[in-house]
Amino acid sequence: MDITKTLFPYTGKWIPLCYNKIFHPNLCHVCKKTREETNLTRCDRCFFISYCSEDHKNLHLPQHREICIAMEKFLKNNPQYLTRRLSLNKWMDAQIEFCQSVKENLRRVLEKYEMQMLTFARSCIICHQQTGLYSCKTCLSVDYCLEHKKKFEQKHQQRSCNRLIMWLNLELSNIQYESEASLLLKFTKFPTYPRFFNDMTEFIEKYVQNQPSEWSVLDYNYTDYLSGPLSVYYIMLQAKLSYIPLLGPTCIIHIVEADSVERNGLPAWEILLHLFPNIQILVVVLLGIELQFELGSQEICSRCVCNKKKFIYECCSTTYRNYMDNPMYGKPKLIVALQTLFISKSPLYIQLKTMQSQECPVLLVVSFRETMLREIAEIKKVLGEDVCPIINIENKFGSLRPHRLFKSTYYRNSFLIVYKTLKNTSSVTKALTINI
Repeated sequence: MDITKTLFPYTGKWIPLCYNKIFHPNLCHVCKKTREETNLTRCDRCFFISYCSEDHKNLHLPQHREICIAMEKFLKNNPQYLTRRLSLNKWMDAQIEFCQSVKENLRRVLEKYEMQMLTFARSCIICHQQTGLYSCKTCLSVDYCLEHKKKFEQKHQQRSCNRLIMWLNLELSNIQYESEASLLLKFTKFPTYPRFFNDMTEFIEKYVQNQPSEWSVLDYNYTDYLSGPLSVYYIMLQAKLSYIPLLGPTCIIHIVEADSVERNGLPAWEILLHLFPNIQILVVVLLGIELQFELGSQEICSRCVCNKKKFIYECCSTTYRNYMDNPMYGKPKLIVALQTLFISKSPLYIQLKTMQSQECPVLLVVSFRETMLREIAEIKKVLGEDVCPIINIENKFGSLRPHRLFKSTYYRNSFLIVYKTLKNTSSVTKALTINI
């Protein structure tokens, strides 16, 4: 079966650990049956989540009750919320406001599927009203009102429909693993320098698959994990950064705003020990609020063991600035910021000065070209007009697994921004002039 053309049936367990891994408004939250397979009934209090039966509604009720009350409270205070018509940007802003209100009411961080209840909520693709809706019968992920049926047919193209099918298939398949951490990366062989791969597709087919064939669910997941270290390797070639101490015997890499994808993909960073043979000790530090503290030595291949190489990792749930006060802190040879967005409320925005103080190359990886250009402008605004990237390009080693953001899909790490350093060259020049 083609993963981009047909939805696969869900065969996982009906337990919270599994069914709470993903929310979809057009699936029963427990058994993941579609509206095409059975009659779904929405929760009559929050109107955002659906079930195929009272049994499944009651099964999920202990986890749903708290957020349901908070959402119901918001909707009572905003009676026109579901029926008003908005542009996409205003609808997205409204959903973020809704989400913030619910979090404040609950006084806790929302679970991933609870966030998805708001960001994946049903709404017309044209006017974004949230009542009287019909859904695309193919991907189940795009909705429209009767008034805008023709515009829906014009706007919802086959390519985006296929991506949404693929996204949902991958999400449903991954539910069946008890933990995403079980998807540890396994190579059929490790790459060596000089390289014999030009992009992510070629790498997967050469080093991950036993033989080139139709891609499996795991192959797409692995591209998420591999994208980080392979992006580092790619910019070393493209930006000609081979002169930096990254190639020395000890290599320390700080990864800021890391999430569960980076943690689960940690074993993939061993690739750098093979592609940069001069590295004897690789230290990867993951910093992100989703993480729990860990400190350990990552298992490596027998060849690296024979060559007396080491791969040490550390995970910290802290800001980059606070990490500098950590006794384990070591000055990085490279800072990597994955899936960043420098906005005023982001911790990364506040910590730009901290990253600047490290005086080392910085790699920013984003999913959209517009985001790349916006981040370059934002960094100039904060650190000075002379802080310019030495390269900003499309990433040949971006992930090939689609993720969903509101009404569309995106791929992690699609664009790269590389700074030799975040130092303001004009400030340095002025300082030198004064000293002279």
